[in-house]
Amino acid sequence: MVFLGVFQKYLQPSIEILNLRIDEPITTVTDLLFAAICFYAFFQIRRMESGSRVKWYFKYYFLTLGLGALCGGIFGHAFLYRLSPGWKMVSWILTLFSVALITHALVELSRPLVKPWFSKWVSRINLLILAFALFYTLYTLAFSPVKYYSIFGLVIVVGSLSYYVFLRTRLRGITVLMAAVGIGFISALVFSFEWGLSPWFNHNDISHVILSFSVFGMYKGAALILS
Repeated sequence: MVFLGVFQKYLQPSIEILNLRIDEPITTVTDLLFAAICFYAFFQIRRMESGSRVKWYFKYYFLTLGLGALCGGIFGHAFLYRLSPGWKMVSWILTLFSVALITHALVELSRPLVKPWFSKWVSRINLLILAFALFYTLYTLAFSPVKYYSIFGLVIVVGSLSYYVFLRTRLRGITVLMAAVGIGFISALVFSFEWGLSPWFNHNDISHVILSFSVFGMYKGAALILS
């Protein structure tokens, strides 16, 4: 009961800067922080010498995730009052594609260790579920397909394939990647149950900060895998 009393749902007030209204300012700032880490990871991975498809998937995972966070902060929070609600979907759609990319990165990484049919079918199932999540998001304008596809892609596919690759290779980067996925799952719990500390640090802000640590861990894991 004490736990539930401390962590509550809070709505964040707006602020004005030079007569410009900004909704959910801390949420916007934490979204931009998250985006900055993603862009840093993208450019660092891009500089690496590896020319593998695994690198390509990781690189564009960070890019699309960063663009999704950037659009989420600007269009989905700060200035949504000036736009139609449909603008939120720019961030959601980019997030869907980013999850698909990290999933394919692990499929590609595990390809030498599994039967050829397995990689092919995991890829096909992932694309099918992505298409369904994309269609349902566009049809309902709801965030829930994004959340559930992210859980499927990151926890079920990335988590299980990472564990399998670790058992076969003992790659240090895989352990870092799995830890980062675990941190990201904590963020999902905070967001889903809307646990916040105050109106100025609500569930969105906490989940963005935790996600920032998670995505930095994903970058460090990917860098170790590709080095």
